[in-house]
Amino acid sequence: MTKVYKYYLIEDESKLELPEYIDRPEYVRNKSVGYSLQIVGWFVFMWLFMPILTILFWWFEGKTIYQQLVIQARPDSPLSLINIMTMILVFTGILFLWATYNWIRFHGKDRRKAPSAINEQQLASSFKVSTTDIVNMQQARNLTLYYDHKGALEFFEANHQLKKRISA
Repeated sequence: MTKVYKYYLIEDESKLELPEYIDRPEYVRNKSVGYSLQIVGWFVFMWLFMPILTILFWWFEGKTIYQQLVIQARPDSPLSLINIMTMILVFTGILFLWATYNWIRFHGKDRRKAPSAINEQQLASSFKVSTTDIVNMQQARNLTLYYDHKGALEFFEANHQLKKRISA
């Protein structure tokens, strides 16, 4: 027995029951409030449900861990509880020794230095442009640089227009 499916192309969009804000961005006015509300919702979800999930996982898996590490493990096996604790302590000790060595070596020594100031002529020679172009780039609000395949600056677009603030 073969089933025959019929597909219809809906040409009238009003039959789709799509919400109006999908194709009209003017309905979505304040995105930051929506994103903030989404973040708050995730924090509430984690604050309420993550402890419950953690307790459930500990309850179900605690029996398995106890059986594997305490009851079934022999004291001389490589994965006994004593050997695992010893490995944790050894690795923690190594980490503390490494951190102490780095602290002794670098404490009080600031090797980071601010870059030296250069003038427009030096900056222009590094970009291989004129000094007037460098001044125009520095004064631009938006700047788009175009490079060739070798990484050399070909040309740039500078937008000097300042946007007016809209008071609410």
